[in-house]
Amino acid sequence: MFSRAKYVVKVHKKGLIVLPAELRRKHGIKEGSEVVLIDNKDYLIMVPRRSITELYGSAKEYGNIIDEMIREIHEERKREAGS
Repeated sequence: MFSRAKYVVKVHKKGLIVLPAELRRKHGIKEGSEVVLIDNKDYLIMVPRRSITELYGSAKEYGNIIDEMIREIHEERKREAGS
């Protein structure tokens, strides 16, 4: 099992919250970064949004191939939707 740190933040006007600096650094969240909020009935999950290139990880050298595969799938779905 993993340990979880607990942070309490206050909700300000217009629903704004301030993420503790430690969490921003740890998760690479900077001004302008996007996060995804997932409503899981009894609680919220917040996940930093990552670009597809950030997700390549060790497959970075295959980025062009992956991009081409994504384009092909996208085009195939567009054709299927049009028929």
